[in-house]
Amino acid sequence: MAEMTKDMYGAIGRVGNKTYYQRMGKTIVRTNTIPKNPKTEGQSLHRVLVKTVNKSYSKLKEICNHSFEDYDNAFECMNKFRRVNLKYLREHATALQNSGQGLDGFYQFDPIDSEKWTPFAAIISEGHLPEVTVGIDAAGGHKAYVTTPGPTYADFVTAWNLQRGDLVTFVAVQKRETNYEVEVARLVLDPRNADGSGASMTTEIVDGQGGFPCSNRKNELNFSAFKFDTDRFNFVLGRGGDVVAAGIIISREDAMGNWLRSNCQLVLNEAGLGSDLCSLAKAVAYSYKTPEIDMESEFYLNNTDIGGTR
Repeated sequence: MAEMTKDMYGAIGRVGNKTYYQRMGKTIVRTNTIPKNPKTEGQSLHRVLVKTVNKSYSKLKEICNHSFEDYDNAFECMNKFRRVNLKYLREHATALQNSGQGLDGFYQFDPIDSEKWTPFAAIISEGHLPEVTVGIDAAGGHKAYVTTPGPTYADFVTAWNLQRGDLVTFVAVQKRETNYEVEVARLVLDPRNADGSGASMTTEIVDGQGGFPCSNRKNELNFSAFKFDTDRFNFVLGRGGDVVAAGIIISREDAMGNWLRSNCQLVLNEAGLGSDLCSLAKAVAYSYKTPEIDMESEFYLNNTDIGGTR
């Protein structure tokens, strides 16, 4: 409780564990205490994981609010995203601990009080369609890539088991200055054309200038680079930047009007994140600390300071 004192009349400020201030011509002294922290390390770990997953969903929700097969609305997809990614992160942490390793090398976590987002290897879609493997060249300009089955539409359709009407969605998290931004691009295999592209099946998927010889206006070709390089296609989306995470999702509408998806877990380029890496151990340790607080501070809405009763 606050108390009045005559010994420190006119005092304002803090001395030891006491804070002095003036109110209505009187000196009020309050005791500052450090409350016991009820959070165990396990609870702190859970809070860090939840924050990491929730923040990633908020950044990726344009895709992830409808990317899980058999989940019909954004709310269900959000909960699915949270469940599968919390499970993934917990299992990853447990596996490291069971093997006798520490968590110092387990990256991509947000301390509780941090507003900065860095991506982790999030699961962004689940379904029954074939998965497409994506890589990131950490040493070659931080571009994402897919190993090419060949340069033509026929090569991709065969290797990825694509059908007319399929959507191929590219997702990339790219670093621009100090921020990470999510970009998407989409190719639609036009169901009106036998080859699914508006071009001959033998046509190369990307021409010499990095363009797509497709007439389909539905294609959202949000690429700043999509270039054939020996045995792979490199891609960077939108306004460019170093790719720090990437994935590809295949989508298909079945005869009943249901949308099927492929599995996709973002591949992570830790080299591109640099000093923004935050280990799980560091995030937990930081979040576990409890700052000293004034347990009896004045509440703004309760204190008009005009002489009324409290």
